[in-house]
Amino acid sequence: MLAKKIPSLTAPDRVSAIGETVASLKLVGLLSDIKDDNNALTALAELVQTTHFKAGHNIIAEGAEGSEMFILVKGTASVIKSTPGGESYKVAILNGEKRLAFGEGGLIGAEKRGASICADTACDCLIINRDDFEKFALEHPACALPIYRRIAQSIMVRLRKTNEDMLLLYNALVAEIRGS
Repeated sequence: MLAKKIPSLTAPDRVSAIGETVASLKLVGLLSDIKDDNNALTALAELVQTTHFKAGHNIIAEGAEGSEMFILVKGTASVIKSTPGGESYKVAILNGEKRLAFGEGGLIGAEKRGASICADTACDCLIINRDDFEKFALEHPACALPIYRRIAQSIMVRLRKTNEDMLLLYNALVAEIRGS
């Protein structure tokens, strides 16, 4: 399902593709701390795979293990969660113009995906896998550290939101049991 890596292109096409990828990476919030470091962004761009997803196809499936981070660069996709009863509901809509990253926890460890991401329209994604990112981190530790920091912040925000949701549900359950 993954497209060929940029290095398989002819030299002029490769330079053009890397330039386009660097331009996209500069717009990714998760990478904002290194957006002015063209050497680091070029090294990162050389690791990236570009993949096209048809409308209606899952980019990520909830519950599946993953070791990649995705950056939506074209199209729209929905974030879909499942209830314990198996019913699906839409959490958010992602727009490629915003260069949103998702699945970033996969760069840290084997991540069990917490939601499905489904292509609403034809979508293009940049994909960075954990093994390649770890090599990048060893070669560019000063650039990798702020990315890891932003990933940790993102995960902490989601954890905090989950805790707040659980507390809300707990309070609702207690109120229901007490009849108030």
